[in-house]
Amino acid sequence: MKFHYPFALLIIAISLILISWGYTGHRTIGQITESYLSPNAKAAVKDLLGDESLADAATWADEARKFPELKETANWHFLNLPLGLNFKKFKNMVDTMKQANVYSALIKAQETLKQKDTPKKEKINALKFVLHFVGDMHQPMHISRAEDKGGNTIQLNYEGKGTNLHSLIDTRLLEHRGLKYDSLAIKFNNIPKRKIRKWQKTPIIKWAWESYQISSKLYAEVDEMKSRTIGEEYYNKHIGMVEERIQQASVRLAGLLNEIYKDGYVSETSGN
Repeated sequence: MKFHYPFALLIIAISLILISWGYTGHRTIGQITESYLSPNAKAAVKDLLGDESLADAATWADEARKFPELKETANWHFLNLPLGLNFKKFKNMVDTMKQANVYSALIKAQETLKQKDTPKKEKINALKFVLHFVGDMHQPMHISRAEDKGGNTIQLNYEGKGTNLHSLIDTRLLEHRGLKYDSLAIKFNNIPKRKIRKWQKTPIIKWAWESYQISSKLYAEVDEMKSRTIGEEYYNKHIGMVEERIQQASVRLAGLLNEIYKDGYVSETSGN
């Protein structure tokens, strides 16, 4: 799995269809993350991204996979598993999975950033993958079943409009109040220090496990529904979970970058 791609692909039109926490969710995570970066991590991000913000860079991985040169990355955004696993079986299946997935892709991108001799252009791509995949891993429907494509084929009617379980969780609930990502970042960035410390200590495999547990509950709720028409009650019941997953993704992403650059960052002036 390599992260070395033509530099021209780093600038891609944002009009392409976005998935996985949607445009709003990923950019909210990116903006919140910036407030928790260490000075070393901020310097590294600035050197790699230039004037591009974490919020802007956070959607690149969804855009980039539309190009033939990056089509293999489409499978890097999710993790398909059967329901009913305990943590031991879950971890074993993830660790032994041969197909590239969001967990393996995140680990690989993280290692790419740590390697001192990696060309700068490859590190730029790796950073953008890390930004995105931490978000994807915290979107519950990205750690779910293959047979319904992560809830994409489970049809629902939300507030009079057709949708599906995946879109409901990653976009519709988050955008329910009509707030843009910068407003949501301000609203959600009220995280107690004790939670930040606790969340940042959690190993990456547990991030996926948390989403798996949540998606299992979401599936069970749908199975119990007498009607697939839902509204404000569903929003009120689940928006707290969506907010917390975005908060967790934000502080954990910051913690990951702070750890990578804890000993400082050496800028590379060239690389190919």
